[in-house]
Amino acid sequence: MATPIESLLSLKRWEEDQAKNRFAMLLKELAIEEGILEELEQNYALSSEKVKNNHYEPKTIDKIQELLVFIEALVNKIHQQEENIRNKALEVERARGFLEEATKERKTFERLDERQKEMIKKDMDRKEQKITDEHASARHGKKDVGETG
Repeated sequence: MATPIESLLSLKRWEEDQAKNRFAMLLKELAIEEGILEELEQNYALSSEKVKNNHYEPKTIDKIQELLVFIEALVNKIHQQEENIRNKALEVERARGFLEEATKERKTFERLDERQKEMIKKDMDRKEQKITDEHASARHGKKDVGETG
């Protein structure tokens, strides 16, 4: 038994699915960004460790400057990556909000659809009962007419 709300409910389910997909995609992108940051931080730690423990023994000042420029570039990349992660985390939170709203709307429309189906069923049951009562009255009336006639 179809209700007028079913097409809206179908739209709300589609919107919720879209919000779920967007949220999942952004979570995956955030994980990738965090992986990039982790890799940058590991490179920084290894390079810093080489300098601190004299594992890296440059023979010239040029080599020392090269290493320092490399480390400085890593630090800049790390800061940029942290900014990327903050921005992606904000997108994830916005997507989470859209998903929560879409889920609430879908649930609301599901409840409305159920109520409408219940009302339609009750109305059909009343109509069936009325028809049954009319038939019973008609049969009873024929019996009365047959007995007196």
